[in-house]
Amino acid sequence: MENKSSNSSELRRGVIVFLALAVLTIIEYYLGTHATPAIFLWITALVKGGIVLWYFMHLKRAFSEEGGH
Repeated sequence: MENKSSNSSELRRGVIVFLALAVLTIIEYYLGTHATPAIFLWITALVKGGIVLWYFMHLKRAFSEEGGH
């Protein structure tokens, strides 16, 4: 049984990841609708992809020593 602080910590981390992805999406929209070089869109997309891989696909656990994969 997990303790309450662990659950609130996970929830806080999830909200931060959600907000980061939302802010990056707003930035991506702005860059896409204005005359900016495509490299900035690529960088934004790669950062968002990295966040999704790291947090939602639990990539960090694949390289940790705790097992599970």
